[in-house]
Amino acid sequence: MSQITSAQLSEWEAYDRLDPIGEMRGDIRNAQLRSLITNIVRQLYPEKGVEPVMTTPAELMIDWGGEKQEPPQQSQAEMKRILEGVARDQKRKAKKETKREEYLKSRPPPRKYRKK
Repeated sequence: MSQITSAQLSEWEAYDRLDPIGEMRGDIRNAQLRSLITNIVRQLYPEKGVEPVMTTPAELMIDWGGEKQEPPQQSQAEMKRILEGVARDQKRKAKKETKREEYLKSRPPPRKYRKK
C-alpha cells in the first residue's frame, strides 16, 4: 500500500464502484449450486415420514452486508425428532458392535495362533 500512488488508488476505487470485488453474480451462481445440491440430497435421502423441504438460492445467499440475522428457532417437535434419530443411530451402532464382538469370540482362532 505504501508504493501505490493517489491516482492509482482513485482508479481502483472507481473500478470497485463499477464492478465490486467479490462479484455479486458469483455469489448468485454459488447459491444456485448450493441450493441444487441440497435439494438433490434431500430428495435422494428423505427422512421417513417427512416431506422434504426444498431450498431456494435466495435462502443460501451469502450476506456480505454484515447484518446479523437471527437463526431460525427449532420447535420442540423438531428437537425431539432430531434427538430420537441420534439415539436410534447410537443404538444401532452399539448393536452392530455387540454382534461383531460375539462373532469374533465364537470363531476359532487363526491357524498361526492355534496350539500344536
